[in-house]
Amino acid sequence: MDKTIRRYAAFFPRWCQAFGDHVPDPYGEAQAVEWLLGEDCVGVILLPEIRHLLMRNLLGPQLPELEFQPRAIRLNGHEYTEEAVLGHPGYLAMRGLLRGEAATHMFLTYHLIYPPGTRIITLSSKAPLPLLYKEMAPLRVTVVD
Repeated sequence: MDKTIRRYAAFFPRWCQAFGDHVPDPYGEAQAVEWLLGEDCVGVILLPEIRHLLMRNLLGPQLPELEFQPRAIRLNGHEYTEEAVLGHPGYLAMRGLLRGEAATHMFLTYHLIYPPGTRIITLSSKAPLPLLYKEMAPLRVTVVD
């Protein structure tokens, strides 16, 4: 199935809305990927080098080819299959958002309990605050069963 993700960039660099209430990943700090599960949203905290690469691809001006499979993610022809990440309930929740009927929105957030400068790539069924974000070109993704 194909899905359109509505993407947003902050009007001012480093400005973000807070992620909000969530269940932290108890083992996330020891891994390259930390999942945050909130109401109607999923957040991902990545190591800085991975985050910068993904932000350029997902929230930059060029639109990537992105495919979500049950146990793999393909981004511009590169396949990521790490079982510890893609077998996590956070990945399943993200796939659930993408497979749902509601619109899916992607934007960066932050949370006070994480170190300063930490940015969370957030997928949500709710749009971010229009006071902080401007909408960018949408991103088409493929979700494979």
